[in-house]
Amino acid sequence: EEGDGRKSALLAPPSRSKLNNLMSLGLTNHKRKIMKGNKDNETKPKKAKTGKFGKFLAANTVLDLLKERKETKEVITLQHNVTVERALKTLNQNKITSAPVVLAASVLDNDANDFMGIIDAGEILRKLCRETRLLEEIQKIQEQKLNVDEKIEDCERAFETSCKEFWQRKLIQVCGQDVTLLPTVFADTDLKTLISQMLFDKSGNPIHRVALLNQAEVQALVTQSDVLKFLHQHKSEIGGILKEKIEDLGLYNPKKGVVTVTSDTIAMEAFHEMFQKNLSCLGIVDENGTMLGNLSVSDLRGLTVDRFSSLSHCVTEFLKISKALSRSFATVLNAQLNDLRTLAVNPGSTFEELLDLITKNRVHRAYVVDENCKPLGVITLSDVLLMLLKA
Repeated sequence: EEGDGRKSALLAPPSRSKLNNLMSLGLTNHKRKIMKGNKDNETKPKKAKTGKFGKFLAANTVLDLLKERKETKEVITLQHNVTVERALKTLNQNKITSAPVVLAASVLDNDANDFMGIIDAGEILRKLCRETRLLEEIQKIQEQKLNVDEKIEDCERAFETSCKEFWQRKLIQVCGQDVTLLPTVFADTDLKTLISQMLFDKSGNPIHRVALLNQAEVQALVTQSDVLKFLHQHKSEIGGILKEKIEDLGLYNPKKGVVTVTSDTIAMEAFHEMFQKNLSCLGIVDENGTMLGNLSVSDLRGLTVDRFSSLSHCVTEFLKISKALSRSFATVLNAQLNDLRTLAVNPGSTFEELLDLITKNRVHRAYVVDENCKPLGVITLSDVLLMLLKA
């Protein structure tokens, strides 16, 4: 069953006392076994770096980060048996892009809330592209000789018919695992260990967030942005690297370039390419290859069932419809990039400038462009955190 209809059946934000409990547990039970006694999940203490920044990472913990986080973040959870449609509505109401999925209480267990995974709009769209023929139908409609209004009408009809069953699926059928399980007993884990073992898997692939658990119940989430904000607040500890140029730090590979789509690409087609290539973003360029903007999973924020048809528009129109332009910020290079909320720097920008811009504007990446605004590379939060580990 989907729940008893109460608001609390869908939303389960822990109280402030739970966070306090998390902190006290983390300070006193560091060496406890996690995930109900599984020894393979134990984390051994790491040896601190001898440099100033290494000592700073070793001396500060997840608990310190949580205490300094300016806003108190209640963890909005979704029960495993709610529908995709209802989940999207909840994400939109709370202005978030993802949430933990927890086990709903049953007749046999009235106090469940065990963590099961993470759901976000990107994972929902990924499954939608993979398990329906919607993308193919949208592409066929766009190729037909129809006027704009006729195409919009046909696309909306395609979404309605192709996705009707999908919207009623339970979250447990679509949720992903883009998260590392971190119990509350590790609230005193140092930041070096957090970055090296909990934001990246063994292959170095970004995980983006960690979940702090008490037994199997989510108490708090820590994201890459949270870590970078904390480091920015203490950037004096980073040292001389702040003044180095980003082109000298290996933050991007100019030979690798940037995967881009043109501004007239259908948004759903662009996201599908992003998922197939396992990317977190795509650059948007004009017919001359000049940088225009950025497309990422964050742009799916606020997308509910009745708004999914906006994915049938070209990427630039989709970004406007999805309210990606609701706030602007100043780029250090070209004011035209503000049109699609894209942050860009040049190869000669310092690491401090990059850190300031990313943190101030609350973005997950910055593009590196040349004097003609042609993309040379892209720097993500994962790139920055990996570099800092080696500093």
